[in-house]
This record gives sequence, structure tokens and C-alpha cells, in this order.
Amino acid sequence: MPNLLRCDLRLIVPLCLTAVSPLMARAETPAPEPEPSPSSNTDHAVPDFSMVDATAEESTTESSIGGQPTSPLRVTLAHEVSYKVEKPQYVVKNRSSLRVEYSKYVLDNFYVQLDGKATGFWGEDHRQDAEGEDFLVSQAYLQTSFGHTAIRAGFQSLPWGESILAPITDEVSPRDNRELFNFNLEELRIGQPMLVVDQFSGWGSVSMFFNPRASFNKSPERGTAYSFDRFRYRSEVGGETDLSEYGASWRKTFTRGDITFMTASLVDNDYALSMNEDGTVSRERARFSMNGFSFNYAFSDFVLRGEAAWKQDLPFNTAELQVVKRDAVDAYLGLEYQASATLTLSVEAINQHVSDWTSEVASAPRDSQSLLVSMTKLLMHEDLNIQVMNFYTQPGNSNLAILQTTYDWNDNLRFGFNVVYPYTRDEKAGLWNVRDQKQVAFKVQYQF
Repeated sequence: MPNLLRCDLRLIVPLCLTAVSPLMARAETPAPEPEPSPSSNTDHAVPDFSMVDATAEESTTESSIGGQPTSPLRVTLAHEVSYKVEKPQYVVKNRSSLRVEYSKYVLDNFYVQLDGKATGFWGEDHRQDAEGEDFLVSQAYLQTSFGHTAIRAGFQSLPWGESILAPITDEVSPRDNRELFNFNLEELRIGQPMLVVDQFSGWGSVSMFFNPRASFNKSPERGTAYSFDRFRYRSEVGGETDLSEYGASWRKTFTRGDITFMTASLVDNDYALSMNEDGTVSRERARFSMNGFSFNYAFSDFVLRGEAAWKQDLPFNTAELQVVKRDAVDAYLGLEYQASATLTLSVEAINQHVSDWTSEVASAPRDSQSLLVSMTKLLMHEDLNIQVMNFYTQPGNSNLAILQTTYDWNDNLRFGFNVVYPYTRDEKAGLWNVRDQKQVAFKVQYQF
């Protein structure tokens, strides 16, 4: 019976999923924080809470562009095709999607946010036979405010942390791991029913969340291109019976940056697996706790980012596929350099350390490292965006090179072209099963 490494389960598909575009990933922010009162620009100014979500207000309410009101409804139509260029060659993706976003202030003090996407898989798409179509609602919540307090209730995804390499503190929202080369972190996070309360003051903002029933990462369906799981699972899921999750964060913004401390009790987004005597595998829900922090600091033409997390009672596997629990300490550091108005360079690194590691832990090494080097260049009056990324991880010496381009034909029409090149010679590496998945992808998107 070959060892099923925990690192393989997390990296065969998520390895590439987490190598997302820094521009997209960092465009997302945690719970929206109101802008300070115009009368003061100091760090200790008390924000104006007449409208809770300043970002949403700018983009979706009855603001005007060229004298015309902006619609709260945004519809995106897209078609995507990808082709595997290494033998055996075949079409991997051939799909169309409809995304509907709606965000609007109502009744003076309420804000509605909806975000749903429907995808249809055509003939040669690798998910057509297994799924046919897919429907996903990532955001559907109502937000209100009173005094210095804001409350959001409904389906939400909650981003934490700074790393785009791996979930260091970004452990709250599960992810959709059914695709190998999806580089949009916004699309990967899965919404969950949550109650989020934000309290703002001059000494910082406190955000608290409660999730009554945790969701789990979505894995590739059997028969799709990235399904390598040959286990027979028992239908019932065991382990933790209390699936509630809760946590809090405190964020303080300074002139040149910010710092956030966070703590949470969570249910692991991946099931823990254990082998039974009859050869079947049981899935178990496992609870762990996390304490961490993240920061941003800007100086000259640089931005320094970092985060670290201490995770207690994470599940790992022995060589016999039995569950053992260990603590882990994950750390991330990234440096971004704005070389010019159109050129950005960055380097990012993480180290994931298993505390009290012994040879009994077969599913993860004592330490694993990842490194991402990227360059983003804007051309043609910033309508053409070219991004080159190289993602390296060890042990296993896996390497993933990515070319990602978008061209805005006009305000509504966008074209995209991507190239991905995974490479490894190590059979234990997370990319081993997909080392031949060299692909080119084309996408056309119309938004109105």
C-alpha cells in the first residue's frame, strides 16, 4: 500500500491553485473598513460611519460616471478553452460561464451583496461527463451599521493574511480545488454561512466571525483530469461533530502600513483520512486552533509583507494511513518593488514547519519551503497586462512556470492568454501526477 502523503493531498492540485495573481489576490480585502472623516487624516481619526462600505459605495451605488448613474448589477459572460500541448494532446477546458454580481445600498443603512456564477461544460471539457454544469454562490449577504459597529450576515468568504503561496493564516474559507490552473483566488474561495461583526475605533478595528457549520474544500470529481484518488471511502463521515467555527482579528493601520493579529477555532478544510481493516478509507472532520498575525509596510518604492501562524492539533498521517496530530508553525515573507509606474517585481517565500515531528509522520516533512518570483508589466496605455511567475517548492523540487496575459479591448471586452509549465523529476513531489500538464489557455470575457 503506497503512502498517501498529506503534502501530496494538499499540493497535487492546491499547489497550483495557490500560485495566483498577486494583483487579483491583493485586490481582495478583509471586511470593508470605512474611510476616515475628511476633516482629519491622522491615524487616530474616528471614521465616518454614515456609510459602512466605502469601497462598495465607490463602485456600485448611485454614483455617476459621465453624468450617468452606475448600475448596481454587473454581468460577466465568458468562454474559456485550454489545450494540453504535451503528448497525449487533448482539450482540457471548453466551458462557458455566466457570473452575476449585485451590490447596492438600500433603506439608507443596509447594503446587499450577491455574487453567483453558473458554468456549463461543453463536449471535450474534462468535467463535462462528471458534472455537466456547476453553480456556485460565493457571496450573498446583508450588511448594516450603527454607531461604530458593522454587521454582515449571510454567505461570505473571509480572506485573511497576505500569502498567495499557501494558506498561512487564510484558513477560514475553504477553496475550490477542482481545477489545477485557476489563478483567481477570488473564485477559489467558497462562501459559507457566517455572521461577521466589525467594531471600529481610533485604536484599531476588531472583526469577529461565527460560522455555524463549516464547509470543506471541493476536490476533483472522479473521471476528471485531476482526480488521482483511488480510495474507496465509507459513506459516513466521522470525527468532530461540532462544526461551528469562530474567531476574531484586530487590525491597526499606520501611516506606512498595517498590522493584524488573529485567533480562531476552525474545522480543517481538508478531511483527515484513516485506513480501515477492510481496505476502505474513513473521512474525519478535525478541529484545530490557529493564532497568527500579518503585516504590510511600505517604504520608498517597496512594500514588505509578512505573516505567521501557530496551528495546534493539525491532522497528519502515518505510513499506515492512520491519523496523528501535531502542531505546525507557518511563516511567510514577501517583498514587492515598484520599479516604475508600469513594472512591478516581487519575491515571496514561506516555510512550513511541523513541530514535534518524528519519523512516524509520513505525510509531511519536518520543513517545507516555497518560493515565488514574479514580474508584472503594463503596456499599450496599461490595456495589456503581462505577468510572469515562477513557483518553486521543496522537498520534491517542483517547479511551476506561468505566463499570464490580459488585454482590455475596451471597457467591456477582455481577452486572456495563459501558459503553464509544471516540471519535476521527483516521484514524491506534489506536481508529479500533473508533470505532463503543460497547457495553453484562451479566454474571452464580456462584462456589462
